[in-house]
Amino acid sequence: MAISKDQWAEIETELQGFFPSMKFKLANDEIAINKVRISENKFELGVYINGEIKGAWSLADHERPVCIENVWKEKIRSRYSPSAIKKLEKEIGKRNAKKHVPNLHEKYSYHVPYFSKASVLVRQFKKIEGLELIKKEDV
Repeated sequence: MAISKDQWAEIETELQGFFPSMKFKLANDEIAINKVRISENKFELGVYINGEIKGAWSLADHERPVCIENVWKEKIRSRYSPSAIKKLEKEIGKRNAKKHVPNLHEKYSYHVPYFSKASVLVRQFKKIEGLELIKKEDV
C-alpha cells in the first residue's frame, strides 16, 4: 500500500523527535530508521537494512543489498580539490594538466547510511517505488 501525503507529514514529524523509530518494508528488506550518535554532541538519522549498517556497503564493488542506492544518501566528491586543480593548472598549464592527469576534473560517488535532517530523508524516501510503512505499533 502506498504511503499517503498525510502519512509522510506524520513520518517527518516523528523523525524530527528526540527518539524516533520507524520501520519500512522494501521488497524482501526491512529498513529501520533510528537516531544515531555521530559525535559527542551530534545526532543523525541512521538507516539500517535488516538490522545492520556495514561500512563495506558504502563502496559499489562490495556485495551489498540491492536497496542501498535507494535508501542511503549519495555523496559526490571531486577527486582533487579546487585549490589543487588551480595550483596544478597554474604551474604546468591547463592543456598539460589535462594531458598528464586525465581524471583531474572527475567526480566519484559513494553512499552513506546517515541523514542529517528528517526532511532530506523523507524527500528521498518519497521517490522509492514499493516502499511500505510498517505500523508503528509493530515497531
